[in-house]
Amino acid sequence: MDALERIISLGRVGGHPALDLINTVDWRDRPITQPGAAEELLPDYACLLAWCREGGVLEAAEARRLEALGRSRPEAAEAVAAAARSLREALLRLIRAVQAGQAPPREKLAELNQWLQRDPLRLRADQAGFAWTGGPADDLEAPLPRLARLGAELLTSGKLDRVQCCGGPGCGWLFLDTSPNRRRRWCSMEGCGNRAKAKRHYIKEKQLNKKKL
Repeated sequence: MDALERIISLGRVGGHPALDLINTVDWRDRPITQPGAAEELLPDYACLLAWCREGGVLEAAEARRLEALGRSRPEAAEAVAAAARSLREALLRLIRAVQAGQAPPREKLAELNQWLQRDPLRLRADQAGFAWTGGPADDLEAPLPRLARLGAELLTSGKLDRVQCCGGPGCGWLFLDTSPNRRRRWCSMEGCGNRAKAKRHYIKEKQLNKKKL
């Protein structure tokens, strides 16, 4: 499975799109010396657009226009992909600082605000209610203000105390724990939950076999 297929099939387990954005690094907390270390899931502009399209950040038509524009300006497109990765890491640093009771890094907050100030979306009212409106997505950087807005929504949601890190060794994925007793441990039961279950079963079977000897 190549990077583009991987990002399209990526599960959305964070409970908030900003956390799903942070989770576009797989096995983030694995030591670099360990096999299967951290995997970058947004290596290029095409993957960024695919993630935004699948997550509803961009409409399909917008993503197609930007994809064509990116092919005509590959160096600029890759610079935008790098900026998106930087914004993702800035958001992670801000969340971790708040959780640790530390002052948010000024440079990371400034980076987030930089993209928020460039958000072209405005609220409009019509007979159907309210909706976001803005210019067409004809700028390679169009996804970045939207990603910044998602991050700002999470930071101001009052729910940062419910943001947890998966208990799977090395996983590093974050999720919003909405369980009544805040007892959720895994990014997903299909992933780290099942791996932990299989490991417990293996250890139990090994101990039973030792007793039989």
